[in-house]
Amino acid sequence: MIDRIREQIKKAPLRKERFDLNAAINEVVILVRSVTNRNGVSVQTRLSAELVPVLGDHVQLQQALLNLILNAAEAMGLVEEGPRELLISTEQNLAGVLVAVRDSGPGIDSVRLDRVFDAFYTTKSSGTGMGLSICGSIIHAHGGKLWAEANEPRDAVFQFTLSGADGELTSPLQVGHRTSELRKRIG
Repeated sequence: MIDRIREQIKKAPLRKERFDLNAAINEVVILVRSVTNRNGVSVQTRLSAELVPVLGDHVQLQQALLNLILNAAEAMGLVEEGPRELLISTEQNLAGVLVAVRDSGPGIDSVRLDRVFDAFYTTKSSGTGMGLSICGSIIHAHGGKLWAEANEPRDAVFQFTLSGADGELTSPLQVGHRTSELRKRIG
């Protein structure tokens, strides 16, 4: 993982391939199950069946998704009352693919909304403030856009866009290899 972060910082070329983003999301959801269960979070997915494959670095995009999901689970762990629900959705639109990670956590103060993607900005006592900044760099390197929306009095949604790619999905063998690689990074 450290090598991959170094590659990102050095602006190394992406390891682009066509892949099924819905499958990548499902892999991450499975990998974070223990964290979401520990925080009492119910995870739901609403993944578009018509989603076209995307062209990008599968591992980097999973890293961005992983960070968004873990941030949401951690935020919802702070909520004492009400449901703890995480909805991850995909949608095909004219610009490409839209991914949304919506949580029922404490939300984001609208005053802080513009700063959440700044490097070293954090509201956590133990955070480094790099997670969302790295997510933004990854999505931007893929030609996409990442943004957050705050709902009052609580809830937050982080969304990003990616361009679709023409061609076949990756083979099951490649998907299995990437799952192993991601498990090594978080386990």
